[in-house]
Amino acid sequence: MTTGRIDENNIFSVLAAGSLALLVLVALAGLIFGTPRFAGSVLAGGVLALANFFWLRSILSRSLRLEAKAAPRFAVLRYLVRLSLLAVAVYMLVVYFRVDVFGLLTGLSVLVLNIIALSIYMITVKGE
Repeated sequence: MTTGRIDENNIFSVLAAGSLALLVLVALAGLIFGTPRFAGSVLAGGVLALANFFWLRSILSRSLRLEAKAAPRFAVLRYLVRLSLLAVAVYMLVVYFRVDVFGLLTGLSVLVLNIIALSIYMITVKGE
């Protein structure tokens, strides 16, 4: 059996899989130790954070394939649209669906926690 190594080539997939696993773990913990509303809020925040992350990666990879003159306008416009839609989604979740705000913030933080953990791993284990 071979062990998977984390490097620059697979860091995105490791980060996505780790964030998804952490999201499921935190949502289950919220369901067991909290309320279903809290767990659903964690899940909603995590799904928003991961969708935002995938969308950002898509925008950046497409803008890198454009001509140097067109890339900044493309990236900035998509960036503003992405953040606006994310703000509308968070507003709708809080105002209309009455999600637990702390659960939503916990879910939105799952990706950040995973980035921090992966950064610490890369510094300590790999020395990079």
